[in-house]
Amino acid sequence: MTTFETTIQTYLENRAKTDSLFAETYRKANKSIEECIKYIYSQARKLAKGGNAVGVDDATVYGWAVHYYDEDDIKVDKVKERVEVVAPAAEPVRTEQPKPQHKTMQKRKRGEDNSLQLSLFGEL
Repeated sequence: MTTFETTIQTYLENRAKTDSLFAETYRKANKSIEECIKYIYSQARKLAKGGNAVGVDDATVYGWAVHYYDEDDIKVDKVKERVEVVAPAAEPVRTEQPKPQHKTMQKRKRGEDNSLQLSLFGEL
C-alpha cells in the first residue's frame, strides 16, 4: 500500500470513528480503498483538464474520498496516475541569496567646500 493510500485510509477510518453515519457507508461491501484511490485519481485528472499535473488541497481530496463511499452509483474509470504528497513547509525556504548593498557616493557640486579633500599642490 502506498503512502497516499495509507493516508486516505487513515483519514476515512478516523472519520468513521467520529461520525456514525459515515461509519455505516464506510463498511459497504461494494466499496474498497483501491477503488476509492482510483476515483480520486479520476477526479484529479478531470480537474487538470488534460494537463500533466494538478495541485489539490487536502480538504478536496478527502471530500472526494468521502463522496466515493457516500454514493452507490459511482463508476470508477481505469486511471493510471502518480501521486506526490507534499506537506507545506513550516517556513518558506529562501533560495535567493541577498544581494550586497552598495553605498551610493554623493556627488559634489561645484563651489561646495572641499576642505576635507587634500591638495597635491599645497595650499593656495
